[in-house]
Amino acid sequence: MEHFIKNLSIKWKILISAFAIFFFTIFLSDAVFLYTIYKTLSGRHYLKNTRIARILISEIKYSLYFNKIRFLKKYLKSNIKNYRIIKGISIYNPEGKLIMNSGKLYAAHNPVNDKKKDGSVLIRNIDYGGKILGLVAIKFNLKKEIEATNNRVFWVGVRFSLIALIFIALGLFMFYIITVIITKPLLEIKENIEKIKNGDYKISFTKRLNDEIGSVISAISSMALSIEDYTKKIDLVNKEKNELNCMAIMGEMSANIAHEVKNAIYIISSANAYISHETRNKIVLEVTNIINNEVKRLDKMTVDFLSFSRQRNPELVPVNINRLIDDSVRILKLEIDNLNIKLIKEFQEDLPVIKGDPELLKQVILNLIINAMDKTYNAGNKIIEIKTVLRGDFINIEIIDNGEVIPEENIEKILKPFFTTKKNGSGLGLPISMRIIKLHGGTINVYSKDNKTAFVLVIPKAVGSGIVK
Repeated sequence: MEHFIKNLSIKWKILISAFAIFFFTIFLSDAVFLYTIYKTLSGRHYLKNTRIARILISEIKYSLYFNKIRFLKKYLKSNIKNYRIIKGISIYNPEGKLIMNSGKLYAAHNPVNDKKKDGSVLIRNIDYGGKILGLVAIKFNLKKEIEATNNRVFWVGVRFSLIALIFIALGLFMFYIITVIITKPLLEIKENIEKIKNGDYKISFTKRLNDEIGSVISAISSMALSIEDYTKKIDLVNKEKNELNCMAIMGEMSANIAHEVKNAIYIISSANAYISHETRNKIVLEVTNIINNEVKRLDKMTVDFLSFSRQRNPELVPVNINRLIDDSVRILKLEIDNLNIKLIKEFQEDLPVIKGDPELLKQVILNLIINAMDKTYNAGNKIIEIKTVLRGDFINIEIIDNGEVIPEENIEKILKPFFTTKKNGSGLGLPISMRIIKLHGGTINVYSKDNKTAFVLVIPKAVGSGIVK
């Protein structure tokens, strides 16, 4: 039953709930109303019977007082025929002896001062001027009255049940219209959420409402715009990150390729000079001249290639290192949040400035944070800590993660070109970072133990520097 209810749509849940409420409300109302009618009709019968009994007792009292027994017998017989509700009348003297009985006898009954009544038998003392003349017991035939009352209540109940069914049908129809009005925007919300789930953020709703559902629709529309904006930012950040990695790889590869090409050019140039010096053959000399020109052209291309691959000299300006780290973290914030990484920043507020190149330093910090994000990918509780502290004349930037530790034998190797433990790594990110920090007069220290890995950038503060606000 519980499984069946859970699988029902909102529309059917509302309709079933409405039917149950209507049914029990009308059923209870009908029951109370019919009970009231029954008690009212019963009360009316009792009052009518009491009124008849009062009339009879008044005549009996007169006849007994004046001892008109024959008149009383005739009166009782005629009235029992007139009042079909009366089944029998018994009259007793003060000693309890039966005087007359128009119906069933109540033998050996002591009636004096007995005012008993139970609905079907009414017993009253007959007194006149304070003197007890006797007692009368009137037995009523209530079976027909009860049948008539029950029959009347039954048909009233039938009519009320038909009216109740009509009201229930009308109520259910109205609730159906209401549920359609309510569930239609909910179905639209579901469809648009599916579109957002599939990467389509161009959602639309047929009608804007001013109620709670309208508020939900507005929130979902705003959420879709925010998600689209965040997605664009993530794509931009990934593009920037890929470009940084690509530039680092291209730079190191260019340096190595250019170095090998220059060695080959030197050998070819030397051999060509020797041949041109030793031969007098015009054809050979023409060939060596062609080779010499091409070697010069290739040498120039190599020099240009090396100029592209070599790290440019840093453009040193005063840098607030805390602000630079905040700017770097802001670039990766969306990805950090998506990976459920807890980022803890502990900055010393009164740090002096350094003389550095903001773009090159940002490249180093981004590279180290991205490495920390990659290392914490499989960690349960992912935490990255970034701390800054002044130690003597040097500012330490500590980037700590709780990802996989680096084996001791690899700590010295990771700062060398082309060494990597990543499946798709180039082994150039950390060496380039080390080269940039060295251009700033600093170094990078690596510590990995107790389920934590720390990369510590040690950069000298600027001579005579203050704090950049």
